[in-house]
Amino acid sequence: MRNAAKIEWNRGDLLVLPILLLAAALRIATAGYSLWFDEIAAIRLADQPLGLLWSGWMAREANPPLYYTLLKGWMALFGASDLAVQTLSVAIGTAGIGAAWWLARRIGGTGAGLIAAALLAVSAAHLDFSQEVRGYILTHSAALFGCVAMTAYLERPRVLPLLGYALAALVALYAHTTMIVFVALANLAMLWLLRRDRRALALWLAANAAVALLWSWWAWISLGQAEAAGSAFGWIDRPDPGEALGMTGVTYLPLYLAGQSVLFLPLLTLAWLVGFAWFAASDRRPAVILLAVLAVGAPLLLWALSQAVPIFLPRTLFWAAGPMAVLVALALARVPAPRVRLVLLGLLLALEAGALLRWLPTRESEAWPQAIAAIERVNPHAVVLVQGDAMGVATRHYMAGSGLRLVIAARPAGALDRWAEGLVTAPRVDAAAARVLLTRQRAVFTLRRGDYDPGKLLAQAGIEQPLPAATRDRQPHLSLWRVTPAKP
Repeated sequence: MRNAAKIEWNRGDLLVLPILLLAAALRIATAGYSLWFDEIAAIRLADQPLGLLWSGWMAREANPPLYYTLLKGWMALFGASDLAVQTLSVAIGTAGIGAAWWLARRIGGTGAGLIAAALLAVSAAHLDFSQEVRGYILTHSAALFGCVAMTAYLERPRVLPLLGYALAALVALYAHTTMIVFVALANLAMLWLLRRDRRALALWLAANAAVALLWSWWAWISLGQAEAAGSAFGWIDRPDPGEALGMTGVTYLPLYLAGQSVLFLPLLTLAWLVGFAWFAASDRRPAVILLAVLAVGAPLLLWALSQAVPIFLPRTLFWAAGPMAVLVALALARVPAPRVRLVLLGLLLALEAGALLRWLPTRESEAWPQAIAAIERVNPHAVVLVQGDAMGVATRHYMAGSGLRLVIAARPAGALDRWAEGLVTAPRVDAAAARVLLTRQRAVFTLRRGDYDPGKLLAQAGIEQPLPAATRDRQPHLSLWRVTPAKP
Protein backbone atom coordinates (compact mmCIF):
# COMPACT_ATOMS: atom_id res chain seq x y z
CA MET A 1 0.00 0.00 0.00
CA ARG A 2 1.37 3.41 -0.97
CA ASN A 3 0.89 6.47 1.16
CA ALA A 4 -0.71 9.31 -0.77
CA ALA A 5 1.14 12.57 -0.48
CA LYS A 6 -0.90 15.23 1.26
CA ILE A 7 -1.76 18.02 -1.14
CA GLU A 8 -1.57 21.47 0.42
CA TRP A 9 -3.50 24.09 -1.52
CA ASN A 10 -2.56 27.76 -1.55
CA ARG A 11 -3.74 31.02 -3.09
CA GLY A 12 -1.46 30.57 -6.07
CA ASP A 13 -3.60 27.66 -7.20
CA LEU A 14 -6.45 30.09 -7.80
CA LEU A 15 -4.52 31.51 -10.75
CA VAL A 16 -5.72 28.55 -12.75
CA LEU A 17 -9.16 30.18 -12.94
CA PRO A 18 -8.10 33.18 -15.09
CA ILE A 19 -6.00 30.81 -17.23
CA LEU A 20 -9.06 28.64 -17.90
CA LEU A 21 -11.19 31.71 -18.59
CA LEU A 22 -8.54 33.04 -20.98
CA ALA A 23 -8.38 29.67 -22.75
CA ALA A 24 -12.15 29.50 -23.19
CA ALA A 25 -12.41 33.13 -24.31
CA LEU A 26 -9.60 32.72 -26.85
CA ARG A 27 -11.26 29.66 -28.34
CA ILE A 28 -14.72 31.18 -28.52
CA ALA A 29 -13.44 34.50 -29.92
CA THR A 30 -11.65 32.76 -32.79
CA ALA A 31 -14.44 30.24 -33.53
CA GLY A 32 -17.42 30.65 -35.83
CA TYR A 33 -15.55 30.02 -39.09
CA SER A 34 -17.07 27.73 -41.73
CA LEU A 35 -16.64 24.00 -41.25
CA TRP A 36 -14.61 21.59 -43.32
CA PHE A 37 -15.70 18.35 -44.95
CA ASP A 38 -15.24 15.94 -42.02
CA GLU A 39 -16.90 18.32 -39.56
CA ILE A 40 -20.00 18.54 -41.72
CA ALA A 41 -20.00 14.74 -41.83
CA ALA A 42 -19.92 14.68 -38.02
CA ILE A 43 -23.03 16.89 -37.85
CA ARG A 44 -24.91 14.65 -40.29
CA LEU A 45 -24.01 11.55 -38.32
CA ALA A 46 -25.04 13.26 -35.09
CA ASP A 47 -28.46 13.83 -36.68
CA GLN A 48 -29.08 10.08 -36.74
CA PRO A 49 -31.21 8.30 -34.11
CA LEU A 50 -29.33 6.87 -31.14
CA GLY A 51 -30.57 3.43 -32.09
CA LEU A 52 -28.56 3.66 -35.31
CA LEU A 53 -25.47 5.27 -33.78
CA TRP A 54 -25.15 2.46 -31.24
CA SER A 55 -25.78 -0.42 -33.62
CA GLY A 56 -24.12 -2.31 -36.44
CA TRP A 57 -25.25 0.51 -38.75
CA MET A 58 -22.16 2.43 -37.58
CA ALA A 59 -19.87 -0.08 -39.30
CA ARG A 60 -20.01 2.37 -42.21
CA GLU A 61 -17.99 4.89 -40.17
CA ALA A 62 -14.37 4.56 -38.97
CA ASN A 63 -15.02 6.45 -35.73
CA PRO A 64 -17.00 5.20 -32.70
CA PRO A 65 -20.34 6.80 -31.81
CA LEU A 66 -19.61 8.58 -28.50
CA TYR A 67 -18.63 11.99 -29.90
CA TYR A 68 -21.58 11.98 -32.30
CA THR A 69 -23.87 11.15 -29.38
CA LEU A 70 -22.53 14.09 -27.35
CA LEU A 71 -22.83 16.35 -30.38
CA LYS A 72 -26.42 15.23 -30.88
CA GLY A 73 -27.33 16.30 -27.35
CA TRP A 74 -25.36 19.55 -27.68
CA MET A 75 -27.18 20.50 -30.89
CA ALA A 76 -30.51 19.78 -29.22
CA LEU A 77 -29.62 22.40 -26.60
CA PHE A 78 -27.72 25.03 -28.60
CA GLY A 79 -28.54 24.49 -32.27
CA ALA A 80 -26.39 23.47 -35.24
CA SER A 81 -24.78 26.77 -36.28
CA ASP A 82 -21.05 26.68 -36.95
CA LEU A 83 -20.27 28.46 -33.68
CA ALA A 84 -22.70 26.35 -31.67
CA VAL A 85 -21.23 23.01 -32.72
CA GLN A 86 -17.66 24.25 -32.25
CA THR A 87 -18.33 25.25 -28.65
CA LEU A 88 -18.83 21.59 -27.65
CA SER A 89 -15.17 20.99 -28.44
CA VAL A 90 -14.27 24.26 -26.68
CA ALA A 91 -15.96 22.99 -23.51
CA ILE A 92 -14.26 19.58 -23.72
CA GLY A 93 -10.87 21.15 -24.43
CA THR A 94 -11.14 23.62 -21.55
CA ALA A 95 -12.02 20.77 -19.20
CA GLY A 96 -8.92 18.96 -20.46
CA ILE A 97 -6.75 21.97 -19.59
CA GLY A 98 -8.21 21.77 -16.10
CA ALA A 99 -7.26 18.08 -15.96
CA ALA A 100 -3.70 18.89 -17.07
CA TRP A 101 -3.43 21.51 -14.32
CA TRP A 102 -4.78 19.06 -11.74
CA LEU A 103 -2.38 16.32 -12.85
CA ALA A 104 0.74 18.53 -12.93
CA ARG A 105 -0.29 20.17 -9.63
CA ARG A 106 -0.65 16.79 -7.97
CA ILE A 107 2.75 15.60 -9.13
CA GLY A 108 4.87 18.77 -9.12
CA GLY A 109 3.11 21.41 -7.07
CA THR A 110 1.46 24.76 -7.75
CA GLY A 111 4.02 26.03 -10.24
CA ALA A 112 3.94 22.89 -12.37
CA GLY A 113 0.15 22.97 -12.50
CA LEU A 114 -0.01 26.58 -13.62
CA ILE A 115 2.70 26.02 -16.25
CA ALA A 116 0.84 23.04 -17.72
CA ALA A 117 -2.42 25.00 -17.89
CA ALA A 118 -0.72 28.05 -19.45
CA LEU A 119 1.10 26.01 -22.11
CA LEU A 120 -2.11 24.32 -23.26
CA ALA A 121 -4.15 27.53 -23.04
CA VAL A 122 -2.05 29.27 -25.73
CA SER A 123 -1.18 26.15 -27.72
CA ALA A 124 -2.11 26.47 -31.40
CA ALA A 125 -2.51 22.69 -31.68
CA HIS A 126 -4.82 22.56 -28.66
CA LEU A 127 -6.85 25.53 -29.89
CA ASP A 128 -7.16 23.92 -33.32
CA PHE A 129 -8.52 20.62 -32.02
CA SER A 130 -10.62 22.25 -29.30
CA GLN A 131 -12.63 24.02 -32.01
CA GLU A 132 -12.79 21.20 -34.54
CA VAL A 133 -16.13 19.40 -34.68
CA ARG A 134 -14.52 15.97 -34.35
CA GLY A 135 -13.72 13.63 -31.49
CA TYR A 136 -9.97 14.25 -31.22
CA ILE A 137 -10.23 16.76 -28.38
CA LEU A 138 -12.34 14.21 -26.50
CA THR A 139 -9.46 11.70 -26.74
CA HIS A 140 -7.03 14.35 -25.46
CA SER A 141 -9.12 15.25 -22.43
CA ALA A 142 -10.05 11.64 -21.67
CA ALA A 143 -6.36 10.66 -21.66
CA LEU A 144 -5.55 13.47 -19.20
CA PHE A 145 -8.38 12.53 -16.86
CA GLY A 146 -7.24 8.92 -17.12
CA CYS A 147 -3.73 10.01 -16.11
CA VAL A 148 -5.15 11.84 -13.09
CA ALA A 149 -6.94 8.66 -12.03
CA MET A 150 -3.87 6.45 -12.60
CA THR A 151 -1.69 8.84 -10.61
CA ALA A 152 -4.15 8.70 -7.71
CA TYR A 153 -4.18 4.90 -7.94
CA LEU A 154 -0.39 4.75 -7.85
CA GLU A 155 -0.39 6.90 -4.71
CA ARG A 156 -3.04 4.80 -3.00
CA PRO A 157 -4.68 1.81 -4.75
CA ARG A 158 -8.39 2.34 -4.16
CA VAL A 159 -11.53 1.50 -6.10
CA LEU A 160 -12.56 5.10 -6.80
CA PRO A 161 -9.52 6.12 -8.91
CA LEU A 162 -9.66 2.73 -10.60
CA LEU A 163 -13.25 3.42 -11.63
CA GLY A 164 -12.13 6.85 -12.83
CA TYR A 165 -9.50 5.26 -15.03
CA ALA A 166 -11.97 2.71 -16.42
CA LEU A 167 -14.44 5.46 -17.29
CA ALA A 168 -11.73 7.59 -18.94
CA ALA A 169 -10.48 4.57 -20.92
CA LEU A 170 -13.98 3.78 -22.19
CA VAL A 171 -14.56 7.42 -23.16
CA ALA A 172 -11.23 7.41 -25.00
CA LEU A 173 -11.93 4.13 -26.81
CA TYR A 174 -15.43 5.19 -27.82
CA ALA A 175 -14.11 8.59 -28.95
CA HIS A 176 -11.60 7.11 -31.41
CA THR A 177 -10.55 3.55 -32.20
CA THR A 178 -6.82 4.38 -32.20
CA MET A 179 -7.05 5.08 -28.46
CA ILE A 180 -6.27 1.41 -28.02
CA VAL A 181 -2.71 2.79 -28.09
CA PHE A 182 -3.43 4.81 -24.92
CA VAL A 183 -4.89 1.80 -23.10
CA ALA A 184 -2.03 -0.47 -24.22
CA LEU A 185 0.68 1.94 -23.08
CA ALA A 186 -1.15 2.67 -19.81
CA ASN A 187 -1.19 -1.06 -19.08
CA LEU A 188 2.47 -1.44 -20.01
CA ALA A 189 3.43 1.27 -17.53
CA MET A 190 1.04 0.28 -14.75
CA LEU A 191 1.91 -3.43 -14.88
CA TRP A 192 5.53 -2.48 -14.24
CA LEU A 193 4.79 0.15 -11.59
CA LEU A 194 2.36 -2.13 -9.69
CA ARG A 195 4.44 -5.30 -9.99
CA ARG A 196 5.26 -5.43 -6.27
CA ASP A 197 1.67 -4.91 -5.08
CA ARG A 198 -0.27 -8.05 -6.03
CA ARG A 199 -3.62 -6.82 -4.78
CA ALA A 200 -3.36 -3.51 -6.64
CA LEU A 201 -2.21 -5.34 -9.75
CA ALA A 202 -5.10 -7.80 -9.58
CA LEU A 203 -7.62 -4.98 -9.26
CA TRP A 204 -5.99 -3.17 -12.19
CA LEU A 205 -6.24 -6.26 -14.38
CA ALA A 206 -9.89 -6.75 -13.39
CA ALA A 207 -10.70 -3.14 -14.29
CA ASN A 208 -9.08 -3.53 -17.71
CA ALA A 209 -10.92 -6.79 -18.32
CA ALA A 210 -14.17 -4.89 -17.70
CA VAL A 211 -13.05 -2.13 -20.10
CA ALA A 212 -12.23 -4.72 -22.76
CA LEU A 213 -15.62 -6.38 -22.33
CA LEU A 214 -17.54 -3.11 -22.55
CA TRP A 215 -15.56 -2.09 -25.65
CA SER A 216 -15.75 -5.47 -27.40
CA TRP A 217 -18.76 -4.43 -29.49
CA TRP A 218 -16.87 -1.67 -31.25
CA ALA A 219 -13.60 -3.63 -31.26
CA TRP A 220 -15.32 -6.28 -33.40
CA ILE A 221 -16.53 -3.63 -35.86
CA SER A 222 -13.06 -2.06 -36.04
CA LEU A 223 -11.43 -5.42 -36.69
CA GLY A 224 -13.74 -5.97 -39.64
CA GLN A 225 -12.98 -2.50 -40.98
CA ALA A 226 -9.23 -3.05 -40.74
CA GLU A 227 -9.43 -6.37 -42.58
CA ALA A 228 -11.77 -5.15 -45.34
CA ALA A 229 -10.27 -4.27 -48.69
CA GLY A 230 -10.45 -0.53 -49.27
CA SER A 231 -11.28 0.00 -45.60
CA ALA A 232 -11.89 3.33 -43.93
CA PHE A 233 -8.17 3.47 -43.10
CA GLY A 234 -6.99 2.80 -46.66
CA TRP A 235 -6.40 6.47 -47.52
CA ILE A 236 -3.68 6.88 -44.86
CA ASP A 237 -0.09 6.43 -46.03
CA ARG A 238 2.32 4.10 -44.24
CA PRO A 239 4.92 6.46 -42.70
CA ASP A 240 8.66 5.87 -42.68
CA PRO A 241 10.57 6.77 -39.47
CA GLY A 242 11.39 10.29 -40.69
CA GLU A 243 7.77 11.02 -41.56
CA ALA A 244 6.62 9.64 -38.21
CA LEU A 245 9.08 11.90 -36.37
CA GLY A 246 7.90 14.86 -38.45
CA MET A 247 4.26 14.27 -37.52
CA THR A 248 5.30 13.83 -33.90
CA GLY A 249 7.06 17.19 -34.03
CA VAL A 250 3.95 18.85 -35.43
CA THR A 251 1.99 17.49 -32.47
CA TYR A 252 4.48 17.88 -29.61
CA LEU A 253 6.71 20.87 -30.31
CA PRO A 254 5.55 24.43 -29.47
CA LEU A 255 5.73 25.45 -33.13
CA TYR A 256 2.68 23.76 -34.74
CA LEU A 257 4.22 23.37 -38.17
CA ALA A 258 1.19 21.59 -39.63
CA GLY A 259 1.38 21.37 -43.42
CA GLN A 260 4.94 22.73 -43.52
CA SER A 261 8.13 20.91 -44.47
CA VAL A 262 10.98 21.69 -42.07
CA LEU A 263 14.40 20.15 -42.75
CA PHE A 264 15.51 19.51 -39.18
CA LEU A 265 12.10 18.77 -37.65
CA PRO A 266 12.65 14.97 -37.34
CA LEU A 267 16.03 15.47 -35.62
CA LEU A 268 14.63 18.13 -33.31
CA THR A 269 11.73 15.83 -32.43
CA LEU A 270 14.04 12.91 -31.74
CA ALA A 271 16.12 15.07 -29.39
CA TRP A 272 12.89 16.21 -27.68
CA LEU A 273 11.74 12.61 -27.11
CA VAL A 274 15.14 11.42 -25.89
CA GLY A 275 15.40 14.40 -23.54
CA PHE A 276 12.09 13.71 -21.85
CA ALA A 277 12.77 9.97 -21.66
CA TRP A 278 16.00 10.86 -19.84
CA PHE A 279 14.13 13.28 -17.57
CA ALA A 280 11.65 10.57 -16.54
CA ALA A 281 14.42 8.01 -15.99
CA SER A 282 16.32 10.41 -13.73
CA ASP A 283 13.21 11.64 -11.92
CA ARG A 284 11.95 8.10 -11.12
CA ARG A 285 8.63 9.15 -9.65
CA PRO A 286 5.99 6.60 -10.75
CA ALA A 287 3.61 9.21 -12.17
CA VAL A 288 6.42 10.79 -14.22
CA ILE A 289 7.41 7.39 -15.60
CA LEU A 290 3.76 6.77 -16.53
CA LEU A 291 3.58 10.07 -18.43
CA ALA A 292 6.84 9.36 -20.24
CA VAL A 293 5.68 5.90 -21.33
CA LEU A 294 2.52 7.48 -22.78
CA ALA A 295 4.16 10.49 -24.43
CA VAL A 296 7.32 8.82 -25.75
CA GLY A 297 5.74 5.45 -26.42
CA ALA A 298 2.71 6.75 -28.36
CA PRO A 299 4.53 7.71 -31.59
CA LEU A 300 6.61 4.52 -31.43
CA LEU A 301 3.60 2.25 -31.06
CA LEU A 302 1.54 4.16 -33.64
CA TRP A 303 4.40 3.83 -36.13
CA ALA A 304 4.74 0.09 -35.44
CA LEU A 305 1.00 -0.51 -35.85
CA SER A 306 0.99 1.57 -39.03
CA GLN A 307 3.27 -0.92 -40.70
CA ALA A 308 0.26 -3.27 -40.76
CA VAL A 309 -2.70 -0.84 -40.75
CA PRO A 310 -1.68 2.80 -41.41
CA ILE A 311 -3.21 4.94 -38.65
CA PHE A 312 -0.41 7.43 -37.87
CA LEU A 313 -1.52 11.03 -38.31
CA PRO A 314 -1.00 14.15 -36.16
CA ARG A 315 -4.65 13.88 -35.16
CA THR A 316 -4.34 10.26 -33.97
CA LEU A 317 -1.28 11.21 -31.89
CA PHE A 318 -2.78 14.42 -30.53
CA TRP A 319 -4.07 12.79 -27.32
CA ALA A 320 -0.47 12.15 -26.23
CA ALA A 321 0.33 15.88 -26.44
CA GLY A 322 -1.49 16.21 -23.09
CA PRO A 323 0.89 13.96 -21.12
CA MET A 324 3.79 15.57 -22.99
CA ALA A 325 2.66 19.08 -21.95
CA VAL A 326 2.50 17.92 -18.33
CA LEU A 327 6.00 16.45 -18.64
CA VAL A 328 7.26 19.80 -19.96
CA ALA A 329 5.64 21.59 -17.02
CA LEU A 330 7.15 19.17 -14.50
CA ALA A 331 10.60 19.57 -16.06
CA LEU A 332 10.37 23.37 -15.95
CA ALA A 333 9.17 23.31 -12.36
CA ARG A 334 12.26 21.28 -11.40
CA VAL A 335 14.71 23.89 -12.78
CA PRO A 336 16.44 25.09 -9.59
CA ALA A 337 17.20 28.67 -10.67
CA PRO A 338 13.98 30.79 -10.63
CA ARG A 339 15.27 33.23 -13.26
CA VAL A 340 16.27 30.46 -15.64
CA ARG A 341 12.91 28.79 -15.08
CA LEU A 342 11.10 32.05 -15.86
CA VAL A 343 13.15 32.64 -19.03
CA LEU A 344 12.49 29.11 -20.30
CA LEU A 345 8.79 29.44 -19.59
CA GLY A 346 8.67 32.81 -21.33
CA LEU A 347 10.45 31.33 -24.36
CA LEU A 348 8.01 28.43 -24.62
CA LEU A 349 4.98 30.71 -24.25
CA ALA A 350 6.41 33.09 -26.87
CA LEU A 351 6.91 30.18 -29.29
CA GLU A 352 3.35 28.98 -28.64
CA ALA A 353 1.91 32.46 -29.14
CA GLY A 354 3.91 32.96 -32.33
CA ALA A 355 2.73 29.64 -33.71
CA LEU A 356 -0.84 30.60 -32.85
CA LEU A 357 -0.62 33.95 -34.64
CA ARG A 358 1.00 32.31 -37.68
CA TRP A 359 -1.56 29.49 -37.85
CA LEU A 360 -4.81 31.40 -37.33
CA PRO A 361 -4.94 33.08 -40.81
CA THR A 362 -4.31 29.73 -42.55
CA ARG A 363 -6.45 27.46 -40.39
CA GLU A 364 -8.34 24.59 -41.95
CA SER A 365 -11.78 25.77 -42.99
CA GLU A 366 -13.66 25.43 -46.22
CA ALA A 367 -15.69 27.92 -48.22
CA TRP A 368 -19.00 26.06 -48.40
CA PRO A 369 -21.25 28.98 -47.33
CA GLN A 370 -19.34 31.39 -49.57
CA ALA A 371 -19.70 29.05 -52.56
CA ILE A 372 -23.44 28.61 -51.99
CA ALA A 373 -23.89 32.39 -51.60
CA ALA A 374 -21.97 32.98 -54.85
CA ILE A 375 -24.29 30.61 -56.72
CA GLU A 376 -27.40 32.26 -55.28
CA ARG A 377 -26.19 35.68 -56.39
CA VAL A 378 -26.04 34.44 -59.98
CA ASN A 379 -29.17 32.28 -59.97
CA PRO A 380 -31.11 31.48 -56.78
CA HIS A 381 -32.76 28.49 -58.49
CA ALA A 382 -29.68 27.05 -60.21
CA VAL A 383 -28.78 23.37 -60.48
CA VAL A 384 -25.73 22.42 -58.38
CA LEU A 385 -23.99 19.25 -59.51
CA VAL A 386 -21.68 17.39 -57.10
CA GLN A 387 -20.09 13.95 -57.24
CA GLY A 388 -20.79 11.35 -54.56
CA ASP A 389 -23.05 11.13 -51.53
CA ALA A 390 -20.43 12.64 -49.22
CA MET A 391 -20.32 15.82 -51.31
CA GLY A 392 -24.10 15.77 -51.39
CA VAL A 393 -24.20 15.71 -47.56
CA ALA A 394 -21.78 18.66 -47.29
CA THR A 395 -23.53 20.73 -49.97
CA ARG A 396 -26.99 20.10 -48.57
CA HIS A 397 -25.84 21.24 -45.12
CA TYR A 398 -25.14 24.77 -46.34
CA MET A 399 -27.98 24.77 -48.92
CA ALA A 400 -30.63 24.39 -46.25
CA GLY A 401 -33.45 26.88 -46.86
CA SER A 402 -32.25 27.92 -50.32
CA GLY A 403 -33.99 27.40 -53.65
CA LEU A 404 -30.99 25.73 -55.27
CA ARG A 405 -31.45 22.27 -56.75
CA LEU A 406 -28.92 19.59 -55.80
CA VAL A 407 -28.03 16.78 -58.21
CA ILE A 408 -25.54 14.02 -57.35
CA ALA A 409 -23.36 12.42 -60.00
CA ALA A 410 -22.11 8.87 -59.55
CA ARG A 411 -18.57 8.28 -58.29
CA PRO A 412 -16.16 6.10 -60.31
CA ALA A 413 -16.36 2.36 -59.67
CA GLY A 414 -14.58 1.45 -56.44
CA ALA A 415 -14.67 5.01 -55.03
CA LEU A 416 -17.22 4.59 -52.25
CA ASP A 417 -18.63 6.97 -49.65
CA ARG A 418 -20.09 4.27 -47.49
CA TRP A 419 -20.57 6.47 -44.42
CA ALA A 420 -22.79 8.85 -46.45
CA GLU A 421 -24.99 6.25 -48.14
CA GLY A 422 -28.64 7.10 -47.58
CA LEU A 423 -27.92 10.33 -45.69
CA VAL A 424 -28.87 12.74 -48.48
CA THR A 425 -31.89 12.88 -50.76
CA ALA A 426 -31.35 14.25 -54.27
CA PRO A 427 -31.68 13.17 -57.91
CA ARG A 428 -28.85 10.87 -59.09
CA VAL A 429 -27.23 10.86 -62.53
CA ASP A 430 -24.52 8.90 -64.28
CA ALA A 431 -21.98 10.43 -66.69
CA ALA A 432 -24.30 10.38 -69.70
CA ALA A 433 -27.23 11.79 -67.73
CA ALA A 434 -25.00 14.57 -66.35
CA ARG A 435 -24.21 15.72 -69.88
CA VAL A 436 -27.90 15.56 -70.80
CA LEU A 437 -28.66 17.66 -67.72
CA LEU A 438 -26.22 20.35 -68.85
CA THR A 439 -27.67 20.35 -72.35
CA ARG A 440 -31.20 20.84 -71.01
CA GLN A 441 -30.34 23.41 -68.34
CA ARG A 442 -27.83 25.30 -70.56
CA ALA A 443 -25.88 26.16 -67.41
CA VAL A 444 -24.96 24.11 -64.31
CA PHE A 445 -22.82 24.93 -61.26
CA THR A 446 -20.35 22.35 -59.96
CA LEU A 447 -18.51 22.02 -56.66
CA ARG A 448 -15.18 20.20 -56.70
CA ARG A 449 -13.23 18.98 -53.69
CA GLY A 450 -10.16 16.81 -54.11
CA ASP A 451 -11.03 13.89 -56.37
CA TYR A 452 -14.74 14.63 -56.06
CA ASP A 453 -14.86 16.30 -59.48
CA PRO A 454 -18.16 16.30 -61.41
CA GLY A 455 -16.60 18.58 -64.03
CA LYS A 456 -14.86 15.58 -65.60
CA LEU A 457 -18.27 14.30 -66.61
CA LEU A 458 -19.20 17.55 -68.36
CA ALA A 459 -15.96 18.20 -70.27
CA GLN A 460 -17.33 16.77 -73.52
CA ALA A 461 -20.52 18.81 -73.42
CA GLY A 462 -19.67 22.18 -71.90
CA ILE A 463 -17.21 24.97 -71.18
CA GLU A 464 -16.01 25.61 -67.62
CA GLN A 465 -15.81 29.04 -66.02
CA PRO A 466 -14.11 28.90 -62.58
CA LEU A 467 -15.74 31.25 -60.08
CA PRO A 468 -13.90 32.56 -57.00
CA ALA A 469 -16.15 31.95 -54.02
CA ALA A 470 -13.91 33.26 -51.26
CA THR A 471 -11.16 35.77 -50.60
CA ARG A 472 -8.53 33.04 -50.76
CA ASP A 473 -8.22 29.72 -52.50
CA ARG A 474 -10.22 27.28 -50.40
CA GLN A 475 -12.23 24.18 -51.14
CA PRO A 476 -14.75 23.49 -52.52
CA HIS A 477 -13.87 24.98 -55.90
CA LEU A 478 -16.85 26.49 -57.69
CA SER A 479 -17.35 26.49 -61.46
CA LEU A 480 -20.11 27.48 -63.85
CA TRP A 481 -20.49 25.12 -66.80
CA ARG A 482 -22.24 26.33 -69.93
CA VAL A 483 -23.27 24.12 -72.80
CA THR A 484 -20.88 24.15 -75.73
CA PRO A 485 -22.37 26.31 -78.51
CA ALA A 486 -23.43 24.38 -81.58
CA LYS A 487 -21.10 24.78 -84.57
CA PRO A 488 -22.63 26.77 -87.47
